[in-house]
Amino acid sequence: MSDRYPSIYVVGGGLSGIAAAEALSHDRGRPRNIVILEARAQLGGRTSSYRESYDGLMTDTGQHLFMDGYHATRHLLKILGTENHLAFLDPFSLYLLIPPDRLSLLEIPLNNGQAGLLSGVMGFGGLSLISRLSLLRIKGALPKRNDAVDHMDARTFLRQAGQTKEAIDRFWELLTISATNLPTDKVSASLLVSILKESLFSGAGPRTLGYNTVPLSDLIVEPAQRVLEKRGVDIRLKTSVNQFHIQQDRVSELVASRESFKVGPGDHVIVAVPPWAFERLFPMERMNEPLVQNVARLSDPSPILSIHLWLRREVWIPIMTGFPENDIHWVFNKDAMTPSGQAGRIPDPSLFDFQYTGPARQFHATKSVSCVVSGADKLADRSDRDLVVSAMVTLKKIVSDLNALDLVHSRVIRERFATPVFAPGQGMYRPSSSSFLSNLWIAGDLADTGLPATMEGAVRAGYQAAEEIERILERRRIGGRGPAEIQETLR
Repeated sequence: MSDRYPSIYVVGGGLSGIAAAEALSHDRGRPRNIVILEARAQLGGRTSSYRESYDGLMTDTGQHLFMDGYHATRHLLKILGTENHLAFLDPFSLYLLIPPDRLSLLEIPLNNGQAGLLSGVMGFGGLSLISRLSLLRIKGALPKRNDAVDHMDARTFLRQAGQTKEAIDRFWELLTISATNLPTDKVSASLLVSILKESLFSGAGPRTLGYNTVPLSDLIVEPAQRVLEKRGVDIRLKTSVNQFHIQQDRVSELVASRESFKVGPGDHVIVAVPPWAFERLFPMERMNEPLVQNVARLSDPSPILSIHLWLRREVWIPIMTGFPENDIHWVFNKDAMTPSGQAGRIPDPSLFDFQYTGPARQFHATKSVSCVVSGADKLADRSDRDLVVSAMVTLKKIVSDLNALDLVHSRVIRERFATPVFAPGQGMYRPSSSSFLSNLWIAGDLADTGLPATMEGAVRAGYQAAEEIERILERRRIGGRGPAEIQETLR
């Protein structure tokens, strides 16, 4: 590394590390050496794809959803040149299979503010009138400060907000576990409040959901590597950082699997690893530091299961269908989520074995289905066969032609360390971007962005850490002058 320019080491090449490196590698006339140290064979972290042996195609390990209000993520994708590979539901529309077997459509018109939310909720046939009215009351219960309800779980908050048991069990539970990877009685209410403020009750009106139309390897992983390498970022894959060496109040060396990296006086380190990988980076004499102890309290993981199914014949199902009070939470029509997916059609209600309510909308043909279980502690140890059977039983509930359910291939992917458990009180332990060391900065899921461990939260954390470093580098670049003099210099 050059002695002339500062070096910035990014430990972890997931979304947060990518975002930090992207922000710091802009050509602004501020030269610096940026190094990403990633233990895996590719960038991307959990946002990854694999080549499926059955059809030879790149397939995402699990289905990710986006909100159109994910400003940081969309900014990153715009830089990578792949934002056009997102598709958004317009209007916001979700099919929910309400027990026992009632398929109902929640459709919220966009660009009509809260009036669209009102009309959508009142037209939703999946809940009783009193439950629908309770959904609309929740906006008035949202606190001004999200951390005001961090001490309680989301289920307690929903009850205090006047939600009926039916509304919680058949709507809020599915929304919460999908967004936070934890059930309502296990997750901090502040995270649910944050999600609601950025989705259904945002200042611009209700936000809609979207999905990637190309594999995540094409959306993020490969474009990120190309962009960062073009900017001169040194990407070291299969390079696991094992420990920090610390002298006085700064990181002085990174000990990795194959080599060590000296951290000079003007250099910085961004750590963008999961909480369970954070503690092992510190020497024994630093284990009692409050930051290390706090992060250790966030090190319990919550798993996600993805069950991919390939059928011999086409079935006609919605793009995405949610299943409240069911082992399988979501079924995604994978063929319809790609540009080559077939055009939809209005199904004949007489073909269905379940009660179908709401206006008829397009279903789409597919031979490829992805089923997702969030917060999957209870199912993670089941055999692949049992999980595939559960997925097929769930799929059967929304397929009109049961003779088409001829399974030819399946794959179960267990992400046992998918996301951290952010229980009530988590706000006390999630750190800000800065740390107790002068040159160590925090990104990744554990950084306090106010969001759960989502793609958006990871990207925001990376950008926040990069912004803190930029401030320090800028002060040094102009000679450490005070704020007034800095502004005058920058004019």
